[in-house]
Formats: sequence, structure tokens, C-alpha cells
Amino acid sequence: MAIERALGTGIIISSSVPIAQRVEQRIRTFVEEYESVLSRFRADSLVSRMARAEYGGEFEFPEWAGPLFTLYSEFYAATRGAFDACIGADLLALGYDNSVQFVPESAASANDDSDSWSNYRRALPVTWADISRDSGGTTLCTNQPVQLDFGAAGKGYFVDLVTQIIKEELGEELHADFDFLVNAGGDMRAYFSEENSQIKVALENPFDTTQAVGVASIASGALCASSSARRRWKVKDANGFESNLIATHLINALDGIPACDLCASWAYIPAKTCDFPTAYADAIASALFVSQENYLQKIVQNVGAEFAVMLPNHALRKTCAFPARFFAA
Repeated sequence: MAIERALGTGIIISSSVPIAQRVEQRIRTFVEEYESVLSRFRADSLVSRMARAEYGGEFEFPEWAGPLFTLYSEFYAATRGAFDACIGADLLALGYDNSVQFVPESAASANDDSDSWSNYRRALPVTWADISRDSGGTTLCTNQPVQLDFGAAGKGYFVDLVTQIIKEELGEELHADFDFLVNAGGDMRAYFSEENSQIKVALENPFDTTQAVGVASIASGALCASSSARRRWKVKDANGFESNLIATHLINALDGIPACDLCASWAYIPAKTCDFPTAYADAIASALFVSQENYLQKIVQNVGAEFAVMLPNHALRKTCAFPARFFAA
């Protein structure tokens, strides 16, 4: 089952037996709902309404958004503010909107002009801590326009919610040799009816996206990646001319500048360790770009995450149990 261009990347659901039409329709309906709430690229979304609210206001989100907000609060605190949904304002200031043209260059060149960012200045934005939320609820309160972007974990969270839909719809059928994989632009969650079943996943080389740097073998659980190799664009100056700065979507919210200490990250979380493994894997893969690894240690331990990162000099670091074999340089 494929849903083209959903969440800006497309979704593919592979299963051992065909997914019933009623299940497919429910998933397609939920895609529309999810985007109508969280997409900053849709003028009619709730997030876009928040961005246009001159004096802010109270914005009630669907109940399913609650765990996503909790995750962002957790990562905002752990990273000392570097992981923040309010980077939407920074992304827009750098030119990341519906008109952006991505540049097909290697991740290595993403760091060539990093010194030039020393001259970049941005107005202090609203932070996640400035947005009040009813205790454990889904109403966000603001006093000024806020441009939210949930790209750091939103795709992974969507994968978890789609997984829940499939489980709810199929019920006992899941125990009858029914296996499936939900893949949203490389953020994926696997479900196997047999505990020892695995799937092999190629890990993209950030320096040459036509190649792999390794192969992961994952059981039921989530595997997510972040990279500076794909969503990259040339920043325009105040006069609308292209500058020599290359931006990526991986923004450090503390200074509004694209992170450049890593070129790629991967995170794996077994399904049995938390309720939303793909959301947490997605968030960890993103947070590794903007935060110190030791800041994330408590979260990593709580959800049983394993991860690996690749540096601009091609060096590789990984946790002992990260389930992948990397090729020799």
C-alpha cells in the first residue's frame, strides 16, 4: 500500500497478506487528519492558524497529539532547549517553505561554509517553554504568533499511530502469520508475528546517497535516521539572491543555525520497550545532531534505544548493541 506525497515524503506499508480496503481507507483518512493539524505547509492546518494568530490564543488539538507534546517537552528539557518545535520560524527565515529547491549535493559540502554562519543573526524566537499547555492535555496557549514544526519526531509518531490503526483493525489476525512494515520516508516500524523474525535495512551513505554504509537487522521495533545529505538548500540573502550558505532542516534551536557536527544518525528501539518507539527513535536521531549524547542518556536508557552516528571525517560511533554491520571504509 502506497500513499504518495503523504507527510511530504510518501508512505509505504508492506505486509505479508493484503491489507483490507476498510483499513486502507481508515489510514488514508488519518493521513488527511494528521496533515490538517500539524502540517506547516498547509494554510488550513491548525499549526498554520497558530502562526497567523496576531495575539495568540487557545488552540485545541486532537487527543492523539498529547503524547507527541509530552515527547517534545521531554526532549526540550533533556537537550537544554536545543530540540524545540518552535524552530519553524528559523526554517522559514532560512527559506524552507513550499518554494524551497533542495540541492543534490553530498553531505560533505554541507560543512564547507559552516564558518560563514558566524555572521548569521536571528531574532530570539518563542520557545516551547513559552507555550503553556493544560496538564497532560492537548490545548496549547500562546500570546503571539508561533510557527511550530514537528518534523523532528512527527513522522515517526505518525508511523506509530498508523501501526496502532492496523493492530486495532486486524485484532486477532495479527497472530496468524501477519507481518507488516510501515515506512514513512525511511522512518520505519516493523511488526512480526514470530519473535525471532527480522528484516534487513540498508543504511544510506550520507556522502553518496546511491550507496550504503551498512546493513541493519531489525526485529519488531523502529528504525529511524537523520541526515544532512538530502533536505539541503541555498540560503537567500536579504535581497533575494542566493548566498554561499547551505542550510539543512536540522536546526539547533539555541542559535537557529543548522547543525553540522554530524552527517548521519540512526536509532533503533524495540517495540516492547515503549508505546511510541518510532517517535522516540525519530526524536533521538534528530536530537543527536543538536545535543550532546550524555544529555540524552536518560531517555535512551528508558526506551532501550541503540544508536550510531557518522561524523564529517567519516568516523563512526555506535552503541554496543546497535543491530547493524557497517562496511569497512
